[in-house]
Amino acid sequence: MITNEPLTKLASEFPELYNWVKLISRCGKIDDFVMTDYKENRMRIKFFTRNYEYRVSARLPRITNEHIIETDKNEKIVGESNAPIDNGYLGCVVQARKPRAGEDWQRGNDLSDGKYCEETWLKIMRAVIAYELVKYVKPRKEIEDK
Repeated sequence: MITNEPLTKLASEFPELYNWVKLISRCGKIDDFVMTDYKENRMRIKFFTRNYEYRVSARLPRITNEHIIETDKNEKIVGESNAPIDNGYLGCVVQARKPRAGEDWQRGNDLSDGKYCEETWLKIMRAVIAYELVKYVKPRKEIEDK
């Protein structure tokens, strides 16, 4: 039996992200709609629409026991901390799946990003929906009524 190792890592090491992705996968079938790649504590997810490829990158929050000392330009101590300083990362970029006529590159943009949390995921999903929306042609009657 062939297993999808990165998908297994997604479910075991990034359970929140797994559930968030499952919600956007038709019938919850993640492996039919999402490609996953796991390297060096980072999960990369790709999903596609008719015209675009979306790439989500995730890194879990880390607890660090480092003693952090922050100084100003005169080397005066302005802050010290033993608290965790890494909230993880969740971000998304979009790229056209094919170049426009006459171009030899594919257009793309950064979308939302931030700490690894559901709020950032929801910002990313709103950005994806906004990116997919297209203007509609208003009927002449609507234009004349204004």
